[in-house]
Amino acid sequence: MADDLTAVFDTPVDQVPDLDELVRATMAWHFSPGTGSPYWVGRLGELGFDPIADVKGFADLHLFDAVTVDWARIPAGRLIPAGCRGERFGVYESGGATGAPKRVVDATSRRRNVEFQSLLLDQVGFPRGEGSWLHVGPTGPHVMAKNVTHLAGLRDFLCHYVDLDPRWVRRCVSQGRQDLFDLYVEHLADQVQDVLASQDVRAMSCTPRILERLVTRPELYDLLRAKLRGLIWGGTSASPETLRLFQEEVFPDAVVMGAYGNTMMGVAPQRPPVEGDTYRCVFRPFHPYTMVEVIDPADPSRQVAPGETGQVKITTLTRDLFVPPTPERDTAVRLAPVDGYPGVELADVKPREAIANTIVEGVY
Repeated sequence: MADDLTAVFDTPVDQVPDLDELVRATMAWHFSPGTGSPYWVGRLGELGFDPIADVKGFADLHLFDAVTVDWARIPAGRLIPAGCRGERFGVYESGGATGAPKRVVDATSRRRNVEFQSLLLDQVGFPRGEGSWLHVGPTGPHVMAKNVTHLAGLRDFLCHYVDLDPRWVRRCVSQGRQDLFDLYVEHLADQVQDVLASQDVRAMSCTPRILERLVTRPELYDLLRAKLRGLIWGGTSASPETLRLFQEEVFPDAVVMGAYGNTMMGVAPQRPPVEGDTYRCVFRPFHPYTMVEVIDPADPSRQVAPGETGQVKITTLTRDLFVPPTPERDTAVRLAPVDGYPGVELADVKPREAIANTIVEGVY
């Protein structure tokens, strides 16, 4: 039975399994004592329903609406499914922008997510196998570093890193220490310039706010413009004008692509632009393993219509981790998908206004 369950999770990333079949497999995998995690199996008695018997498809996941999960306090080992014994898992944390960091575990699911991202990059001619990749962003406990390492490897790059500590940046900003913030960003820029001056960097991943600071150094900007042929921005929102500047004026010789995501949902890469796009950047979640709904905050049971703005709600359906439907901090415009894509597409992602004034994003 375990092999049958695993099969749907391992569907090739260029193919799309049936959503309801994936939901049923997720319930059977994560809530069966032989394959499930101690955490989810241990909660069976308090749910008030039987996930394996009662959840027959995506629509039935509403049964989890009243189920709260404190991802910041679960002992990470209790999240590892029994069916994955012997596999190498890692523990990854959120940036803690809205409170204590959330923790998840992952073995192979994020790699599959990145393989999906790489397919989209191929469609726009993003470089591969030309020198090195430079990641300017969180490493340490954050899953972004794992994602970028996989992505660079898939595209035959040697990956360099300049580590960014988003929690320290937020502390500086929240305490009004602009002097420490500026000093830290200069420290990052010094490291970026050193790598660019000595290495054959052709691709880079970075946050928009760090990029805005890097290009203000003439010598560093000259290196960036001369060397980069591929750039992925992500980690925080960017305005339409910022994206226009990056794409058309600041890095005209590079393929500039975005990536939206977080610790709970994985990566929703930017899809290739199509004629008639209203937005410069449209994100495509890894359907159906990451299910994204855009809901009306005043009526969470209603998904907004294409073209409307709502609150992002995510569900993660993978072999490594099950995240029940969970409203996120972000708002986004829901878009009708193109090119036969079966899931929801997103644009104009940003922190929800109701909590935006409590979030210190800093540079990430």
